[in-house]
Amino acid sequence: MGKPRLAPRAAAGFVVVLWMLLHCGSELVAAVPPDGWYGYSAYSDCRGQPEPALYNGGILKFGNSDDPDGYRTTETGVFSPAFVVYNLNKTTMYTFSCWVKLEGASNALITARLAPDNTGARCIGTVLARSDCWAFVKGGFVLDWPTQTAVIFFQNADKTPMKITVASGSLQPFTTDQWAMHQQDTIRKRRKRVATIHVADPQGARVVGASVSVQQTAKDFPIGSAIASTILGNQAYQKWFVDRFNAAVFEDELKWYSTEPTSGLLRFDVPDQMLAFVRSHRVMVRGHNIFWENQDATPRWVKNLTSPDDLRAAVNARIQGLMTRYRGEFAHWDVNNEMLHYNFYEQRLGPNASMEFFSVAQDADPLATLFMNEYNVIETCDDPFSTVDTYAAKLRELRAGGAILEGIGLEGHFSRPNIPLMRAILDKLATLGLPIWFTEIDISSKFDAQTQAAYLEQVLREAYAHPAVSGVMLWTALHPSGCYQMCLTDWGLNNLPTGDVVDRLLNEWRTLQAGGQTDAHGAYSFSGFLGEYILTVTYNNRTTQSTFSLSPGDETRHINVQM
Repeated sequence: MGKPRLAPRAAAGFVVVLWMLLHCGSELVAAVPPDGWYGYSAYSDCRGQPEPALYNGGILKFGNSDDPDGYRTTETGVFSPAFVVYNLNKTTMYTFSCWVKLEGASNALITARLAPDNTGARCIGTVLARSDCWAFVKGGFVLDWPTQTAVIFFQNADKTPMKITVASGSLQPFTTDQWAMHQQDTIRKRRKRVATIHVADPQGARVVGASVSVQQTAKDFPIGSAIASTILGNQAYQKWFVDRFNAAVFEDELKWYSTEPTSGLLRFDVPDQMLAFVRSHRVMVRGHNIFWENQDATPRWVKNLTSPDDLRAAVNARIQGLMTRYRGEFAHWDVNNEMLHYNFYEQRLGPNASMEFFSVAQDADPLATLFMNEYNVIETCDDPFSTVDTYAAKLRELRAGGAILEGIGLEGHFSRPNIPLMRAILDKLATLGLPIWFTEIDISSKFDAQTQAAYLEQVLREAYAHPAVSGVMLWTALHPSGCYQMCLTDWGLNNLPTGDVVDRLLNEWRTLQAGGQTDAHGAYSFSGFLGEYILTVTYNNRTTQSTFSLSPGDETRHINVQM
């Protein structure tokens, strides 16, 4: 490897550290891989030895061919061994990964950061590292401008002295075309399926030249939005909603402060009406939420309960009353919202409070899928309370304690999205083997309308294309005064730029209509998005119509029609 270089400067408040140029020669140039193919490989478990570097290290190349995994160690409380890279390109998608191990501390939150051209450092990945095993970092970044020199370094969040060892470093570039190509390939494999229509007469002879038409009537993949009481009685809004979405979530109407504003005063009339609306249009609905650990979102009368016994009686009445009333109605329940950031109930009822909530909810409505729901897991890696490993650790802790927890909820309140980081976090969460839902997607209102729309399209395309994602919800409940952060339309239901993006993607992700004639084998084949279809076949002035579904599967779906 090249000679280690002493950092010419140190960030304010940090010690000067050793930057290691991990390449034979003077430069690391961002070269495009031959096949341009992304790998979903990730690890959320700690291992005795690091796995080999992804993409053979990508553009991080160690000089010692006998040591391809490239162990590098330093002792520092702040910085660590660093990768110096040159000539990174604007708009290129960079995926970063490595393995980390500690000495001098049993565990610590380690952040991988990128400092381009001596400008401010940004987080590109995190890991809960340990001293007894190797932990995997996976992240990524996109630059706004080309950079001649950039440093990827590792930062200990609490700055306590420790030895950090890094192995199997990898930095792999992808062009935007390669990234989009991979999204489309995953959509083809996971969101679509090939079907062949076989047409025959009553004697089994092939019918050649029959006219075949298929039209999708329902989508398999749930894409929806939050709704509020403003949709009740507003037929134009209702029609606009059901023309687009097959899933819904109530913005505030099921939260405890809405259903029981004072002790014993139960108000379910509004959520009952909203539930009747979605039920009448065959729209699946998520339950949000049973409890919310945020003290500011807790009813005042609940906060005033000073006795743990009184609080326990209140929460038991809440969960039993809510779940009994709506048993079987909601496909999902967010059981204890944002428990990584807040701890109102666990602080007062003990650390097992969340496990008890999940247990009671499971008993009350065993068919509902119970979720964790959290923000800043997927949106950023700068929040130390909700890193991907912190989320996974809490989920494992709850399940180990007996909680029936079967869903990963990611809110998705984005500022400027980091799409390679977003994909890397999804890769790590996918190793848990549970369905992943985006539950509250929006883009910050600090951006103008066109920028919001551009960022929303990036997020939605990445979410829809990832094989571990099972559904997407937008946090765009419409009010006369606007929306939480992002609306799709104005109050008159005229599309905003974000609404144009959603409409365009919804049309792109459905089979509007396909058709043609049966070939010499009496067959017609097409590739369609998963969901329900109407099939119409016409031959010699005779027409037959039937329905079929395209469900997930790798094999061609065969449908036989007799004329």
